[in-house]
Amino acid sequence: MSGRVLVTGGLGFIGSAFVRALAADGRRVLNVDLDTYAGDERRIAGVGDGMVETMRLDVASPELAGVVREERPALVVHFAAESHVTRSEDAPEVFFHANVEGTRVVLDAAEAAGCRVLHMSTDEVYGPCPADPFREEDKLPGEGLATSAYARSKALADDLARSYAERVDVVVARPTNCIGPWQHPEKAVPRWATRALRGERLPVWGDGEQVRDWMFVEDAVSALRLLAERGERGEVYNVGPQAEGVPNVEIARAIARSAGQDEASVYLSHYDRPQHDRRYAVATDRIAGLGWHASRSLEAAIAETVEWYRENEAWWSPLVPDAEQLYAD
Repeated sequence: MSGRVLVTGGLGFIGSAFVRALAADGRRVLNVDLDTYAGDERRIAGVGDGMVETMRLDVASPELAGVVREERPALVVHFAAESHVTRSEDAPEVFFHANVEGTRVVLDAAEAAGCRVLHMSTDEVYGPCPADPFREEDKLPGEGLATSAYARSKALADDLARSYAERVDVVVARPTNCIGPWQHPEKAVPRWATRALRGERLPVWGDGEQVRDWMFVEDAVSALRLLAERGERGEVYNVGPQAEGVPNVEIARAIARSAGQDEASVYLSHYDRPQHDRRYAVATDRIAGLGWHASRSLEAAIAETVEWYRENEAWWSPLVPDAEQLYAD
């Protein structure tokens, strides 16, 4: 059996952070990635001489089975997914193909090769949270209360992963929103950070009171590595900070301050996302029972994120025009 870990989507934001962490610890990685607009080889460049090999392949392709069979990794970590909610409004079929069919192909390949699988889900599979934070058993079957095409496709993939537990040693992680270095400026926090650093105003959709939990990407990676080693077969784990959620408008204001801008640069947009969920919230007692907790405060995570974007304009600046075209602020 190979000593390498097989990661899908390792050129993406969270997947690349996971790959960098493994390589830093001397773990060899085979990264399977379609290398779409959201992937970037620079995220894992220079992580170690020969530690990471990237294979360009759609995880929904039948060819994946042969790759996994030949590699026979002890562990497959499945990040590969379409993840941008706004893009899912225009092309839902792309999201269901990548997120549902891709997950099925990964699980079938893992079953045939006898691999353990860590499946990356999301807190959005629960839908909006009206009361107490969702516990892992609160997810409804199928699409349930999930709203966007992204969330609905991930909800189906989540069910699919758990349905394989009798045949595959699979663990499901449902993390909250992540921020940190290398996140594409189409996402809210890097969009606000890059706008603030350019001296532009920061638009917040609707009334800005949509509430989310946020954690630094390296904290998410530490949780995922723990679950890969100690997560119970067939079990689901919410991953997030043990803190009250924060309204979007307050996140934007904190980013403005960290970038040296006045809070007055933050404004409420006339536009609001269709079915813009008011609140996500998850209980994290189960993973806390394994000894995990987020190490960074939200304030520290924002400051570190903004500083990274301040120092890496050459990376994100060419991506901004395409990212801004997505929005109707």
